[in-house]
Amino acid sequence: MRLHAIKLTNFRQFSGEQSFELRSDSLKPVSLLFGANGAGKTTLLNAFTWALYGQMSDDVEEQDRMVTDTVWRSLPIGDTTQVAVELAFDHEGHNYRLLRRADVRKLSDEQQRPSPGVQLWETRTDGSSEMVGAPQERIYSILPRGVSRFFFFNGERIEKLVQKGAYSEVQHDIKALLDLEHVERAIAHLPKVDRRLTADLKKYGGEKASAIQTAIDDLRERESSARDELRVLEDALATLNEERESVTELLRQHASVAPIQKQRDAVQTELDEARAALKLAQGERASLVASRGFLAFTNELATATSAMAATLYQKGALPAPLKREFVDQLIEDGRCICGTPLAEHGDALRNVRDWRQRAGLQAVETAWQQLSGQMAPLSGARLELQESLQTIIKRISTERDRVARLEEQMSELDGQLKDSRLEDVQQLENKRLDLDSRIGVKRERIGSVKSSLEQTQKDIVQKTTERSKAEVTDELAAKARARSDLVQSVRRALEEILAIRSEDMRKRLDAELKSVFGQITIKRYMPRLSEGFELTLYQDVDGVELPVPKSTGENQILSLSFVAAVSKLARQIRKERRAEGHLSEDGGTYPIVMDAAFGSLDQNYQREVSRALAQMAPQLVVLVSKSQGLGHVVGELMPYVNHLGVIVTHTTAKGDLSDDIELDGIAYPYIRSSADADRAELKVIK
Repeated sequence: MRLHAIKLTNFRQFSGEQSFELRSDSLKPVSLLFGANGAGKTTLLNAFTWALYGQMSDDVEEQDRMVTDTVWRSLPIGDTTQVAVELAFDHEGHNYRLLRRADVRKLSDEQQRPSPGVQLWETRTDGSSEMVGAPQERIYSILPRGVSRFFFFNGERIEKLVQKGAYSEVQHDIKALLDLEHVERAIAHLPKVDRRLTADLKKYGGEKASAIQTAIDDLRERESSARDELRVLEDALATLNEERESVTELLRQHASVAPIQKQRDAVQTELDEARAALKLAQGERASLVASRGFLAFTNELATATSAMAATLYQKGALPAPLKREFVDQLIEDGRCICGTPLAEHGDALRNVRDWRQRAGLQAVETAWQQLSGQMAPLSGARLELQESLQTIIKRISTERDRVARLEEQMSELDGQLKDSRLEDVQQLENKRLDLDSRIGVKRERIGSVKSSLEQTQKDIVQKTTERSKAEVTDELAAKARARSDLVQSVRRALEEILAIRSEDMRKRLDAELKSVFGQITIKRYMPRLSEGFELTLYQDVDGVELPVPKSTGENQILSLSFVAAVSKLARQIRKERRAEGHLSEDGGTYPIVMDAAFGSLDQNYQREVSRALAQMAPQLVVLVSKSQGLGHVVGELMPYVNHLGVIVTHTTAKGDLSDDIELDGIAYPYIRSSADADRAELKVIK
């Protein structure tokens, strides 16, 4: 999907018809628009999503007032005006023109939320156009609604991607974008097919087969209920974690107890480090015992074995005076070493065979020699094991003491907040403790449900095996059983495919995330995308990976890096499919339209983010204020800018509020006061 142009008609601040060209190329993929706070940058961002989906983001206030206020006020009661957004774009070789429009009739001074209609035209190569039936479905097929969050977003709110409550939604949307959703749908539909097939088995399969199938159906129902409960529990846990973090943030901002909370955060960080170090040391001890623990029991064995070998040497059994392999070769040749023929049933052959029984095997002698050579190092290895265990045990003891000391400090700090004379602090701390308790209960329940689900799945496998062995005489029931077995095989295969592809996509996305984040950040932090699609930051502290408490700016950088990684991986996936002949040249191309990309970033990060932005997507539309966009931002982005514009603020406020913005040495209107109406103007610079 590549944007060509956008046109707004009476859309909130933008009165009349206003348009802006957006076509770009690989050398200059950026469209840059400046606007003051309140000028209409967020409105312009939402114009894209309103055109595509008929919806705006939750942070847009007064969503009923879609028609420009001045246009609405001047409209006579009973008359009708229009609010519309037209978007021209292409996707996978097809050109489209999208129009979402509402004809709004004025019945009172208060606006009512309009009910817009949507139309979509596809332009052929000869220039003619054809209206697309079911336009909204076509739009969803081009860019699903949930996926749009990765391509149309407010930079100051993009950190919502790293909130704990967002992970399940993000995972679902990523699967849709990376072509995994259709596999999930297939898996979800197979149980319906299986139920139709097994109905015949229960009806005609006989008492035993019917009873087994009934048991399988009950287990399947139990499995489905457990999965549903698990999803609800995980969502609830994410919400509780988010709520606890919000309460903790309020304590951090409370003037009276902020120092205590700051100290508690520091102790918590150190406690996490100590617990991680303790767990690492305990793991090393377990690994050492598992791999080398046997050495502790080899002292007596080595002594006895050495004594046995010495006795055999004293008797002359080692080394063997004659090798059995040599005697076997004499018997096979039929002649003794002295030249005597070894005739069958003769005394000579019998004597040689007697020697064979007393001869030693080469392999046995070699083994004895190797074993003898290994005896000597055993003592040193046991000593090394003892020293290693003592070192690790000392580390475990040290870290255990540190954990106990820090837990005691945490308890004291918790008590200071809980017993505070300030009522609001008490309430916040009691709420935090209550949330901790509820989080613990949820985690226990999640563990219980997971355990029950695993057992149910094992029972299903067992019952399915019993069903396959049950005697079925009815032909129809036998066919139903065979087909049900086939459906289950297909389901297992699809689940394996989904697991493999999902993990492969996650690993690729994680690698891209690390690459992009590394280009932007100035700290030695490492991002990670967990199996549950949780975005976290880690740092290496003396070989121990510890989570990093993320600031608002770091959340924004992490989220931007994730968006860039998603965009890049989507193009790679589509490129792979195109190589298989499934897609056109621009398959997987999506624009990124972002407002306030630098809201919470300092100058160093503004420069690094600006440098990376032009490489984030094949097309980029950036909306910034003068304070955010000048300086490092303009310096880094200007070489890539194809279209440059200003959203000029016209205000009726009196006084000298007018302001200009200087770009490439030329001053352009930025704010104009004493206007006849409050409105926004899309001014094209280039």
